[in-house]
Amino acid sequence: MAVKFCGAIWSMTMSNTIELVDYHVCQRALREPDLKQALYDEGAVLMNRVLVTLHGDEHRARRLLEMRVFRRDFFRHHEQVVIPQVFDEVMAPVRESGETDVVEFGYRMTVSLATAFAGIDMAMHTTEEFDTLIRMLRIFGTAATLGQSKLDRATVKDEIRKVLAEFDERFLAPSVARRLELIQALQAGTIGEDELPMDVLTVLLRNVDNIELDDDMILRETAFFFLAGAHTSVHSLSHSMHHILTWCEEHPEDRQKLVTDTALLQRFVHESFRLHPSSPVSWRKALADMVFANGESACSGDKVVISLRAANRDTSVFGPDAAVFNPYRVLPAGIPETGITFGIGMHACLGKNLAAGTLPQPGKSIDPEKRQLGAVTWITHALLAQGASKDPHNPGHLDQTIERETWARYPIRFDAQ
Repeated sequence: MAVKFCGAIWSMTMSNTIELVDYHVCQRALREPDLKQALYDEGAVLMNRVLVTLHGDEHRARRLLEMRVFRRDFFRHHEQVVIPQVFDEVMAPVRESGETDVVEFGYRMTVSLATAFAGIDMAMHTTEEFDTLIRMLRIFGTAATLGQSKLDRATVKDEIRKVLAEFDERFLAPSVARRLELIQALQAGTIGEDELPMDVLTVLLRNVDNIELDDDMILRETAFFFLAGAHTSVHSLSHSMHHILTWCEEHPEDRQKLVTDTALLQRFVHESFRLHPSSPVSWRKALADMVFANGESACSGDKVVISLRAANRDTSVFGPDAAVFNPYRVLPAGIPETGITFGIGMHACLGKNLAAGTLPQPGKSIDPEKRQLGAVTWITHALLAQGASKDPHNPGHLDQTIERETWARYPIRFDAQ
């Protein structure tokens, strides 16, 4: 056991990294205002001073500003209009072939959804544009995971810079120009507030003077929201489909229940979210000396690793089978079904409801008009209803280029239902 004094460390390892794994300890640490986000430092080429890496008053101001995107009826419109339209477009060629890859399908779905949310216009909505945006999204994703990557980091950073410049010229600049024209029309009184796009870029452009945003900052922030709105949902969808299709193989009597009971299906998806946080850990930098709930201490400047994956599998909270997919588990009062996957406190995921929706607590109900499935449950349900099953001749495999547990490919086929 190391005895640690701030200013001097007495231990055999001389380590300045503290790892937290217990659920309640991690939960409290995520609320600690003197722990600054550090997971994305390596990917600063894209992530520098975007919402997720800001801290304190600057983070609070940016977050409150961007929450304006979620105007009244935003979620309902997104789930009842936008997602079904995109699904029909992406599913059309799949119905012809009778097969697809969940990862690729997820990218095509979430690119359309994320561009609408971030504020990126597509000129022609062609296959080439979609393929270009998917390629860009995959490159932007390497910035968010660079600290955990096994690839040459200098090479990856160079590629991110090139793609950011391409993204700016081809997609962002025209999107900015169109929104500035609309904002001027609103100021002139020729259009109404409801005629402005409901997206992050529009909010940023209307408030550049209030939060001191320059062009480079707007580029990175928009690219970040494009990334955040699509990249993590792709991997969440892949894990969800894997667990649910495996469950249906083992419990065939449950398949039709999951198609007809979306609340039950949503619990299955939330259980998958618990087991597979988009990032298995959250890295923080201590800005002051502190003592954690388990008695461990950190000095100012220390790195604190909050293990979301370990916390979400804490047997004292989630039971002896905490590491197993069990959507029927009974949780203690106050414990979310998704655990701390979506964070807590100042860095809680702004898009949680978009991805995971809202689930009524046991014994409570939600007005059907206000009920949200979330994009992952919605897509999972639609694929199940179409007859999705694993491809027995083409099994999926995990991505070996990164330490995170993500599917590189997950082929599925469709049987007539």
